[in-house]
Amino acid sequence: MSEGTGVVPRFESLFGRSGLHVRDPIEDVQAQLYTDGPVDPTPASTEDFVYPVDTAVSVTATRLRTPFLLNVWVRDMEGNVVAEFTPNNGSVEVPVGSYSLELDSLPMKLYARVDDAGFHVVPGEESVDILLDPDTTVRVGARSFHSQPGRTLTTTSDPRDLMEAVSLFGNAMKTWSPERTFPTLRGHPPLLELDGEPDLPDGAAPPDNGIRLTVPETHEWLYPAVPLAYWLGATVEPGPPALHVDGWRYPLGTAGGYDADTDRRAFEHHVRDVLQFTFQFDCAARGFYDVELDVERRIEASDLSLDVDRLAEVSLAERTRRYLEVGEPLDRLADEIGRPDWRLTADVEPEPSRATTTPFLARDLAVVRCPSDAVLTDAKQAAPANVFTRSAGAGGGPATGDSDSVLTRSSSSSEPVQETTTHEEVIDLPEADSMSQAWVGDGFAVGAAKATTKSYLQRLEKQVEGNSRIEIDVVVNDAEMAEEADVSDIYGTRDHLDFDINLQRDLTTSELADVFERDTDFVHYIGHVDPEGFDCADGHLDAAQIGDVGADTFVLNACSSYGQGQRLVDSGAIAGVVTLKDVINSMATKIGRKIARLLNYGFPIGSATNLIQETMFSGEHYAVVGDSNATVAQSTGGVPNVQKIELDSDGRFRLRIEAFASWDYGIGAMFTPYLDAVDRRYVVPGELGPWTIDSDTLADYLDHGLFPIISAGEFHWSDNVSVSELRSRLKDRRDDN
Repeated sequence: MSEGTGVVPRFESLFGRSGLHVRDPIEDVQAQLYTDGPVDPTPASTEDFVYPVDTAVSVTATRLRTPFLLNVWVRDMEGNVVAEFTPNNGSVEVPVGSYSLELDSLPMKLYARVDDAGFHVVPGEESVDILLDPDTTVRVGARSFHSQPGRTLTTTSDPRDLMEAVSLFGNAMKTWSPERTFPTLRGHPPLLELDGEPDLPDGAAPPDNGIRLTVPETHEWLYPAVPLAYWLGATVEPGPPALHVDGWRYPLGTAGGYDADTDRRAFEHHVRDVLQFTFQFDCAARGFYDVELDVERRIEASDLSLDVDRLAEVSLAERTRRYLEVGEPLDRLADEIGRPDWRLTADVEPEPSRATTTPFLARDLAVVRCPSDAVLTDAKQAAPANVFTRSAGAGGGPATGDSDSVLTRSSSSSEPVQETTTHEEVIDLPEADSMSQAWVGDGFAVGAAKATTKSYLQRLEKQVEGNSRIEIDVVVNDAEMAEEADVSDIYGTRDHLDFDINLQRDLTTSELADVFERDTDFVHYIGHVDPEGFDCADGHLDAAQIGDVGADTFVLNACSSYGQGQRLVDSGAIAGVVTLKDVINSMATKIGRKIARLLNYGFPIGSATNLIQETMFSGEHYAVVGDSNATVAQSTGGVPNVQKIELDSDGRFRLRIEAFASWDYGIGAMFTPYLDAVDRRYVVPGELGPWTIDSDTLADYLDHGLFPIISAGEFHWSDNVSVSELRSRLKDRRDDN
């Protein structure tokens, strides 16, 4: 049931358990709240909440229970924080009054309102209870994160026309206060459509922020500046590279003191620093939540003359100028307060047609680089010659055919010849100082997801009123690989999401084409891929023969599947995991299971693949095509994260946590590890810690959630490894070294 018109979150009674099921059809995510008895949600007004909600219902309950451990913010009707609950700090008692409760770490904004009531917030082992007076009326409201673009701008590929269009990107921001560092307050920039003549809406004007950004009138200078223009709401104009803030000029690049082998590369470095450090400073200045962030402490401990509390009250232009006049050159701030971790670096071929990707890169606040012809020439020469080569046996050695160690996932792998399965040009781009890297251009870039406008659009064009169940197809097209079919048991092992898992074997070409063409969330293919295509019961299916691909995401766990995967994305898929060369069958089975569990947990496809590359033998043979931020399921407990555990010399454990940005939890979201030693909040993404903890603390921590662990160079899950096992493996590794 829901109130209002249009596409809004929908409330229904839970099936099979007492409580509320909330689904956001725009972002295709869902949440649940459990109650002490059956509830019949009735539409309620959305006007009486402290913060905006799209839809609301009223229920009668004595207890609300969250689906997992999370934070709860309690505010009075003026929006003032009167209580804050975190699971590791014990219970909170709130006296009788009228309150708004905000439930943190859910894939939509969810609020509960109570009037003339008191309550207790109590942590459990894996959930949080809000205990109310008997039969209290509770209004529950939901607001979509809604990261869809509001319009499409028609312009030409001429740099001057593009500047005029990009100047309108900042209008998508929902606020110019420091709170826009929260991903829910950054709207999606409008899409760009290229035509012979510009046709921008009548009366359209850039934000009136007093900020201009001038760059030379070429694509290679403009593209790196687009995310910064969006972030600052800047008007972009031709001219020497500089920011103009209320008449004050701040030169960029070599004129601003940056040094690099070319003026444009110096400009890219400087733009990156302005984007990242103004973002970091605004995170420290935001006041929506009465918490202390790690970045705020680092700024206070530095010699920088920044009063972040006062800065929250001034205009964007004044804040920006203060940040740029901080007293240290921006390129030295990394030593002073640390460089913020960043989700994405995108290398963009500086061609006119690539302009249509810039709204998506701006949305992600990506660091954008445009490699010069000289850099691309060097990158092509430096690329490994055998990235797409199929060989007879593992690592190019001879195939004996009598051992699983050399059994690969190419049905013709016994042929003693080498054969190229794709004509893509291979590029080895410069390394990026970010959690993921994308390539927008022709050819394949080693270590980077290949992104296209089409793959980004696929994500936006998902059917918003589709089935709330997650549909997964597991296809096993070779009996010798049947062992990996148990991934169908991994997908769907989630208490709070509904899955339909279809396991199919030995499909024909037409049957496999039907799987990819029908609307499904994910396809996990296990079998052979040859130069001719997917190996099927009656021949080969080339992805080019498939019509419109309805599958959103996929894993092609077969030899040299890159070419087939790229064609699937070109024909309608959002993203997929592919292989670059032959993969040993036994290792492919292990990797397939690891990928399945990471995706089921809620990791974006790009982050899951990065973890496989880092921790698994042959993991470097796996890559991503399409939008690396795509997910199969929403995260189990908020921000996707991995625990990195080492052993100190005194026998205690050293814990670091790597928190990943995702589609649902973008750059700027808050993350709090549930450890007693943690006395601050952190901004996503980033590597947090370290914390030194004893065995009992670590054991308790492992019992309070399900998450991946990297320890002693090995990959584990918190539910299948003990503290004693971790200690033993870490000691063995230390002794070996």
